[in-house]
Amino acid sequence: KQIFTGKLKMGDKLPSEKQLSAMLKVDRTSLRLGLKQLEAMKVLSIRQGDGIYVRDYVKDAGLDFLGLSLEQQEERGEGWSIDPYLLDEIWEFWSLFAPVVAESALKRCSTRDIKYLSELIALQEKHLGDKNKVVEIELSFQNKMAEIVNNTILLLFFNSIKQIRRKAVQILVESLDEKGLRGLLETKRGLIEKALSGSEQELVQAVGIFRIRCNATRQILRKFMSRNYCAKKRRKSLRGQG
Repeated sequence: KQIFTGKLKMGDKLPSEKQLSAMLKVDRTSLRLGLKQLEAMKVLSIRQGDGIYVRDYVKDAGLDFLGLSLEQQEERGEGWSIDPYLLDEIWEFWSLFAPVVAESALKRCSTRDIKYLSELIALQEKHLGDKNKVVEIELSFQNKMAEIVNNTILLLFFNSIKQIRRKAVQILVESLDEKGLRGLLETKRGLIEKALSGSEQELVQAVGIFRIRCNATRQILRKFMSRNYCAKKRRKSLRGQG
């Protein structure tokens, strides 16, 4: 976590294994396994006889490190501990990526695929009051889109960013009110309808509308994250003063 949040920077030397074991309250065997995992992710450099050093994870590591960080924070219940600028970058990426996947999938989908996607949208509308349910259905929708595209690289990539996608959807559902969520679902329904009955040009236009909706949603998310992040910092500051 300290590497991910920038408290430990590239080139910093970590304490010895003995010290780390005591600090983290884990046995040496578990510690070594964890260090080896981070070394394999190119987050740490373990130099025999010298020590353990922090690498530049932005330059060297992959998305598996970001996914692991999000997963661990989720397990610890640290929902808003990620820097809001990083979360904005996650959504910026998704705003660019999702319309491309949608267009590719809807150009290839069958009538049965369209029926299934439509049912997922209807199910989301039915459960708008249950945010956890909406998140799970949205992830199923995304997975189905990737499955329709049927590109091995895309499928593997989707698997590797599973935790990132989950975090992005959780923030989306948390930040939008019911009207905003319904508007997003209507945009997605428009995509499905054009895939079923419209021309290819009409589908491209619908994807353009979806892209605009994603970008507008990003602006809402920015404000939401700013409010939550600032509020959390204030609470921590007040606790520190107490």
